[in-house]
Amino acid sequence: MLACAVFYYRLGEAEYGGGLLLGAASLALWLAGVYFLHFGLLGCLLVQACPFIGLTIWNMTRKP
Repeated sequence: MLACAVFYYRLGEAEYGGGLLLGAASLALWLAGVYFLHFGLLGCLLVQACPFIGLTIWNMTRKP
């Protein structure tokens, strides 16, 4: 959980100028996956991959 939050925080710092929102969203997704959806480790890692894929697609379609 901590590794994913740090990854998204650093991604936000590098790409968007602020990583607190992405780090907090990562923690919220992890907690939602564990407590509300009752996912295991692999399920939570797949949930963490979804925002990364979404951000990648958003960056690819955004005009420079």
